[in-house]
Amino acid sequence: MALFDGFRRKRDEPATEVEESESGEPDTDEEPVDGPSTWYRKIYVSVVPAGDDVLLHDPERTAPIVLPTFELDLLEQCTRFATVEEHAAGAARRSGLPAEALAHRLYELVDRGLLISQQEVVGRAHAAASADSTPPPILNRVAVITGNRPESLGTCLQSYRERYGADLELIVFDDSGDPATREENRRVALRSGSGGQVFYAGEDEKRRLVAALAKRSGVDEDVVRAAVWEFDGCDWHTGANRNAALLDAAGGTVLMVDDDTTARAASPAAASDDFRLSSRHDPLFLRLFAQVEDALGAAEWQDVNLLASHSRYLGRSPAACAFAMSGAITPFSLEEHAVRMDLNEADTPLLAGFGAGRGRVVASSAGIVGDSGMSSSLYFLLLQGAARERMLEDYDSHRTTRAVLRGADIATVSNSRFLMTPHVAFDVRATIPPFSPVLRNEDAVFGDLLRTCSPESFMAFLPWAVEHRPPVPRSLEFDQVLRSVGRVGGNTLICQLARAYEPGVGVTDPGVRLRIFGQYLAALGTMPPGDFDLFVRHQITEAIGRRIDQLTSALNRESGLPERWGEDCSAAVAEGLRSLTEEPLVVSDIPGASADERNRRFQRLLLRFGRLIDAWPTLLEAAKDLRVAEPIRAP
Repeated sequence: MALFDGFRRKRDEPATEVEESESGEPDTDEEPVDGPSTWYRKIYVSVVPAGDDVLLHDPERTAPIVLPTFELDLLEQCTRFATVEEHAAGAARRSGLPAEALAHRLYELVDRGLLISQQEVVGRAHAAASADSTPPPILNRVAVITGNRPESLGTCLQSYRERYGADLELIVFDDSGDPATREENRRVALRSGSGGQVFYAGEDEKRRLVAALAKRSGVDEDVVRAAVWEFDGCDWHTGANRNAALLDAAGGTVLMVDDDTTARAASPAAASDDFRLSSRHDPLFLRLFAQVEDALGAAEWQDVNLLASHSRYLGRSPAACAFAMSGAITPFSLEEHAVRMDLNEADTPLLAGFGAGRGRVVASSAGIVGDSGMSSSLYFLLLQGAARERMLEDYDSHRTTRAVLRGADIATVSNSRFLMTPHVAFDVRATIPPFSPVLRNEDAVFGDLLRTCSPESFMAFLPWAVEHRPPVPRSLEFDQVLRSVGRVGGNTLICQLARAYEPGVGVTDPGVRLRIFGQYLAALGTMPPGDFDLFVRHQITEAIGRRIDQLTSALNRESGLPERWGEDCSAAVAEGLRSLTEEPLVVSDIPGASADERNRRFQRLLLRFGRLIDAWPTLLEAAKDLRVAEPIRAP
């Protein structure tokens, strides 16, 4: 068998002279101590088939590496840091081949630089971080996203003023439709934010922004209105409010918080200086509770400076995030750093960028304690591992609960598409995407656009969770959860399109990639109506089919147990199939009296959002030094 040829040659070759080590120490036969220097995983390479071999393109080399196909299979299995012997044992179990021979092959891959040690990755990242002189950003601006909730707004503003004092700039972004409510929010902002600067942006201020920004940028006023103010009959426009906050912060940074959160923070786990790279879709710890008050009561609230925590990560490379502590490289030894880092959840592109010091964190987020903010708990049926075990401890209560503690258990930098926006800081000094101006799930659209259009822009998840308590308690029935399987919202479809689209192979500039994707959405918005309707029905079918597939996979993986959970999953699968075959396949959250009216409105939405995305880099540049919000002064 060819696998053993190299092993035999290696044993039959005459021994070569062993060079004396530089230290003059004699060689020993002792096994190396298990640790980061002996933990290996595969490097980042692209694979090109070439007959019986494959060509591996390593960006750090000028020529490809030729590798037999069977050795590629062995290499591809090394997806986490472990000793060569551990990798060989796993491969032996899968293949039935001798572990000793496989270990020799793996050591050859180490010699060829195709397997890299955790110590070497951390050493490269440390060198990149030491050479990075980027100062931490100044974060002294909090944008509160509000609408129609003066009481919550007051509680939120007061908590930040009391915690951070007069130097903090508080800005209220208000999308309330009623002029009397906007006036009440102004009074609340002035009263609750007293003791420092307070700014406000409502409908009048956004109208003035549209005119000023269109004039300064040369972008059509209709495109600017679509970003922040005019919504074509849709009654959920939190994304437009968030866009106004991003434009207001263009050229700087901003912490964006929802009005039903406060500055109180708790840690999902014991706070530490450990660090994780993660490519998991959802890298957060999750604990469920029966009631929101139970979650808030169980939290261990701490006096933490969240603004300083955001500043530690925002605008920095993942390597600098791993080593920076209050702006300085921490005093741990390189070995200690390597041990304290969890790099096994990172995919190979993230790991390669980390070692090279590439990319930057453009958003940093804290988790939440209290209400989940989710419209459906369908996600809970798909939980795995420890999160699933915690859910099953009280499944009857947890299957429809809205009460959570959800956040990173240690500081995490991620290249996933996941984002929660109740409490998130943004670096707006360079191009980042806009939010979808209308409909729910606007934060998912931002996350998908960021990943598609700026692959080396990352998110940081702080090991803290803030209080999230909506003023009106929310409830959820399992019938609503079941119906959600067959309901596909407009922003869910935009996310699906973003995940499937490659805006220009080889093009790396985020602004260019963003424009290309915007032009694609705008082209969908100008399709013949009949063709567009067929396209949308296909996209909805894909979305529901994917949910059915995930539920079915979970059922098979867990053998349908426990029985109550299995029955719920089976009911959800049945509802998905029913909705596909018995209901019109239309976007669920677009208003309209008929399927045709809803499809035409969704098509206009794609056209307008596509044009906005295309113009967004220009708008961000033109908005620098142009404030949206205006100071509130006592009468």
